[in-house]
Amino acid sequence: WVFYGFVDAAQRNQIEKDFKMVETIIENEKDNLNSILKDWAYWDDTYRFIDDQNPSYVTVNLNEETLKNLNLNMMLFVSQTGGVVGSVDFELTAEESAGLVKKISQSDFYRGMLTDDEDAQTNLMMLNGQPYLIASGRINNSSHNAVSNGSMVMVKTVDGEMTAYLEDLTGVNVEFREAGAAAIPENQIMKRAFDGKPYLTTSRLLQDGDGEKTILMTISRVEENYAFVKNQFNLFMASFVALLLLILSIDFFIVNRYFLRRIEKLIAFTKEVGLKRDTTLSIDMDGRDELKTLAVSINQMLREIDQANQNIKSNITKRKINEEEIRFLSYSDPLTRLKNRDYMKMQFEVLGEQKDTHYFIIMCDINGLKLTNDAFGHQEGDQMLIAVSNVLRRMCRPTDMISRWPGDEFVIVLKDIKQAGICQLIRDITHEIEKIQDFHLNISVAMGYAESNEELRSPEEVLNLAENRMYRNKLMESTSSRNATIRSLARTLHEKSTETEAHTMRISLLSKALGSRLELRKDQLDELELLSLLHDIGKIGIPEYILDKPAKLSNEEWEIIKTHPEIGYRIAKSTPALEHIAEYILAHHEKFDGTGYPDGLKAQEIPYLGRIINVVDSFDVMTHSRSYKKASDLSYAISELNACSGTQFDPEIVSTFLKMIEEEGLPVRLEISAVMDNQKN
Repeated sequence: WVFYGFVDAAQRNQIEKDFKMVETIIENEKDNLNSILKDWAYWDDTYRFIDDQNPSYVTVNLNEETLKNLNLNMMLFVSQTGGVVGSVDFELTAEESAGLVKKISQSDFYRGMLTDDEDAQTNLMMLNGQPYLIASGRINNSSHNAVSNGSMVMVKTVDGEMTAYLEDLTGVNVEFREAGAAAIPENQIMKRAFDGKPYLTTSRLLQDGDGEKTILMTISRVEENYAFVKNQFNLFMASFVALLLLILSIDFFIVNRYFLRRIEKLIAFTKEVGLKRDTTLSIDMDGRDELKTLAVSINQMLREIDQANQNIKSNITKRKINEEEIRFLSYSDPLTRLKNRDYMKMQFEVLGEQKDTHYFIIMCDINGLKLTNDAFGHQEGDQMLIAVSNVLRRMCRPTDMISRWPGDEFVIVLKDIKQAGICQLIRDITHEIEKIQDFHLNISVAMGYAESNEELRSPEEVLNLAENRMYRNKLMESTSSRNATIRSLARTLHEKSTETEAHTMRISLLSKALGSRLELRKDQLDELELLSLLHDIGKIGIPEYILDKPAKLSNEEWEIIKTHPEIGYRIAKSTPALEHIAEYILAHHEKFDGTGYPDGLKAQEIPYLGRIINVVDSFDVMTHSRSYKKASDLSYAISELNACSGTQFDPEIVSTFLKMIEEEGLPVRLEISAVMDNQKN
């Protein structure tokens, strides 16, 4: 009965595990939907759309393709007053769509159903027997520092595809339905038959968005055939009893008569060895059976143990040396040769026990290391870490403890020093690091320090304060760091490729003039100016022999060149100062007819600023010399723009650009002068 009870318990445990797995997967789906909603709700374009209902936002974003890519069935945008300013649904009937809007309104999803400290919330809801995941959240700008002007709601149907996904992961059938008014027995295992197979079925109530348990989740698992297991168990028990009786008989008639005396001799000998701890002893056993073999093996084992003891004694000094070496390696950072985090944690424990010890902790963070790794490779990033560690080692005292913290941070613990000395040391370290000129980007660091006192009793508290001050200083220096990063990237691009400052200046002037002609907003003009400066920043990741090749590129070389928009996109994404123009950099070689690269976008799918840069950059390339071509005159460039209008270029932008040239002239000088009268005729 114990075994049968174990089988039943195993069934119950499996059902409980199934519930936990299904609930975990649903929670993961909620978290994923929360993440998608935050990406859209905390977006400057969405924030502006609530106020001005910009039609381009609707065209580009509120379409079925967007919902299909996001695996959503509905999106709602609601103003602060509760009015719906935009919506789109996918694979929903009109009745389902209207029912959802009504349900969402009644459940107060428009105001997000959020507490003050929540960003977004996703709940499971039932409507007409169909379960849905509904996420809601407040709308704000990308910096999260504006007053929310509305709410956003996303809906995802828990359809057959999702339940099939749950079944694939868990091996159980999952059903959702409305609980109704009748009492539902929870966690009660029932047996049902489907398609001729026995199933174990259990139900559990789930909370909906109103906090009420109105959703009944039922899971069903195929019942294992335990009859075979029970029969095998019975057969095993019968065989075991028979074998036990046989063994007892052999023991009574043979073992007690022949083996017991010699076994007792072996036992007495092993006890003697254990008491005396003398591995030089040996035993003499008569006979030619297994006990004789065992005695010989024991003697051999004792001789080998004795030899091993002698070797251990002779090598103990060497082992201690090896242990010290291993300890050194385990507490050292292999790249910088400084101490590592484990070593510093050990020192923190020592400092924590020394209550009267006064000390300072400095925390140092290298600015822009991630950008260096993404743009110039981890090898240059590693060399930057080594250079900074060398400065710290050179500027600090031998008694100071320096360690590399995870990533791009360092921690220094200093004793027997005053606050003025700490401040001077930070200035000296900062000055020495700024003198390093061996890398593409200038090195700078953010530093912060804290002092142990009666309020900060543990090293961890001192470290946390130093870290907070370091990040505060990093934040205060972010504006100048942003400008320095942009200048460094532009300088690196000019040094790496055929891009010159003159080319950049011409692109900037042409873009500014065309942007004004197109009546761009001030923020769009600012983005266009930055884009004109760094649209080809991805070329710093292309080999120079390809960039400067005077002849036609091979197919392999051309495929490498075509990767520079994606390289530039990654650089911009990893640089906070450039993140907002990353999509424009990625799309500036897309063509209006969809034959461009890297994504084959076409027409309005291409970001507007990317289409502008495409026209301006192509015009400047045609009218100025490069290492692989000569400059063309203005008439040729105009004819090419007209010929490629609607295929490579946006026809409206081309028309505006040519009209600007005709009415206002060019804000830049061309290498080959041309008379506009020919074009007018």
